[in-house]
Amino acid sequence: GQDDVIADSMNEVLRESAAGQTIKTLLGKGSILYELSCLISDPGSHRQNLHPDTPHFVGSEAVLYTCFVALQDVRLDMGPTTWLPGTHSAEAHEAFQDGNSSSEGGESKKDELIRTAPSVLGLLPKGCCAIFDSRLLHCGTSNKSENDSRALFYFSFKGKKVGYPGNPASIRPEIERTQITMEDLEEDLASYSKGKGHPMIDQIGKSLR
Repeated sequence: GQDDVIADSMNEVLRESAAGQTIKTLLGKGSILYELSCLISDPGSHRQNLHPDTPHFVGSEAVLYTCFVALQDVRLDMGPTTWLPGTHSAEAHEAFQDGNSSSEGGESKKDELIRTAPSVLGLLPKGCCAIFDSRLLHCGTSNKSENDSRALFYFSFKGKKVGYPGNPASIRPEIERTQITMEDLEEDLASYSKGKGHPMIDQIGKSLR
């Protein structure tokens, strides 16, 4: 069923790959599952506007880390994600919010940032993932392929001490309300891998239906 598909997917990513340990290292113990869904870009889908998923709070550490897992090889014509490395800083966010041209009619700080910041494309092979700070500027590009949708299985975890991260969970806000920690989820998946049930995943599944 659907819950087994979720359990298999999360087990592979969190327990059988380095992704779970990476997020635990970044956020520490007790991080909370914030989002869990699949992003799908069909042929003809337009480019997203460049954006961060959460704002930058002064003096704050990262609030969310997000993991995108490619469910097929992501080619250039399928609209890969573009990230601007290093733009999770207060300075970059300040510049990004300043769209005013100079008095001489020159480009705005936002335009200058977009023009000069290095960028990387998420040309991910099937089964590979990208983990990023939710404050990083990024966008999905346009899917110009003839027939191929781009699907990314994705989830994010929120730091234990973080309250409201500045933006609501965008696709499945009910996920966060279950308040499932990374450690609880790992325990649930370990039980599942031994042929037992997965009550935590069942709880998530119920919230999605």
